[in-house]
Amino acid sequence: MLRRASALLFALAAIAGATACEPAPSAPAPPFRDSSGASAGTRGWFQPGTTWWGDFGDPHVVRVGSTYYAYASPTGGRYLPVLTSTDLVTWKVHGRWSEAGPPGRAGYSVTGDLAIPAEIRGATSMGAGTYVDSDWNRYNMNDGQVRVSRWGRLEPQGPWIKRTVWAPGVAPIGDTWYSYSAVRTSMTSDDPHGFGRFCITVASARSPLGPFRDVSGDTAVQCQSTSTDPAGSIDPFPFVDDGAGNQPYLLWKAAGKVGSHPSAIYSQPLDPDGTLMAGRTPVKLIETREGGWEGMTIENASMIRYQGRYYLFYSGNYSGVLDATGRSSYATGYAICPRGPRAACNRITVSSPLLASTSTEYGPGGATPFTDTSGRLRLAYAFFWPGENRTDQGGAEHQHHPRRMNIATLEVRADGTLTATRRAWRAG
Repeated sequence: MLRRASALLFALAAIAGATACEPAPSAPAPPFRDSSGASAGTRGWFQPGTTWWGDFGDPHVVRVGSTYYAYASPTGGRYLPVLTSTDLVTWKVHGRWSEAGPPGRAGYSVTGDLAIPAEIRGATSMGAGTYVDSDWNRYNMNDGQVRVSRWGRLEPQGPWIKRTVWAPGVAPIGDTWYSYSAVRTSMTSDDPHGFGRFCITVASARSPLGPFRDVSGDTAVQCQSTSTDPAGSIDPFPFVDDGAGNQPYLLWKAAGKVGSHPSAIYSQPLDPDGTLMAGRTPVKLIETREGGWEGMTIENASMIRYQGRYYLFYSGNYSGVLDATGRSSYATGYAICPRGPRAACNRITVSSPLLASTSTEYGPGGATPFTDTSGRLRLAYAFFWPGENRTDQGGAEHQHHPRRMNIATLEVRADGTLTATRRAWRAG
């Protein structure tokens, strides 16, 4: 049983590129452009309103009308980084909560600006203490989530980040938006990579931009028992089934137990308040086929109903890099689920994945499906750029290899199986 590598919390947005053939160079690759010739942009922190090409692992894209909202594991010092786009090419960073400033303007006070969430102003606890920082940093703090869980392991990583969270899943249930994520609770587990134990929490907001505030209370909304799954539960994905009266469900990965049973993807219906429906037994949708391209784990499940069929996407194998060039065994597969989230699914990608590494993309995974404004089926996923090894970012080895978001277009064959066309990148 392997577990996904932790996402960056304070990664700079680095320029990188795709090489034309393998093997990839060990030095950072040259600046890249997409197939239209657009430049990759500049490096920088998660600055409000800028174009983002940086680290964006475990992407989850949701469309509202003609606007796409993208969420990811923490990056640039944000618990819930949020991007928006109208063309799936240019992605803009979540703006400031207020433009009434800046600090230093006559008569302006960050602490008195009620348009800025109280947690950012330092007027109330962010769930893991009170935020203390400069006026400029509070003015620029554009995190989509401003209050985290009261429970979980305290791991201060700067003035704002106090807990380790992974892989958000975001969806509207009724008039409320909910964001689910995994929170580290302990460093004790059987996880071979030492990531510890995680459990799932939930936050709510009135808008897809947030601000999301944790509503889990004093305990996780879902977590495997320590005896059956020592590493707990990760990768929550909310799915609203428009084929069954818009009933919401939560999908997640149960970590499994080394030497006992493999990791698996489960589903359980949700109540209108975003919590798991009481008295319902979780349904196992799919479990790891150990060996082969899936390695020793599957994770990051996501679901969509498209043209009357339910598709379950998932990642397989170890999500980190294998060497300095960024090579990775991570890949994306899918299953077709005759009864959606209510019964076991039929794995389609048995011998090979839907998305595997290429000479220009390593480790494509963490995928989520959505439909674009033309009704086409799309798949957002993250990958490593071959040859990128950003030693200037410091920290653990995986932090030298930020993950980038790409969007694939999926076509449905007559038998319901899928083909994927990725957006192309080129060096120069």
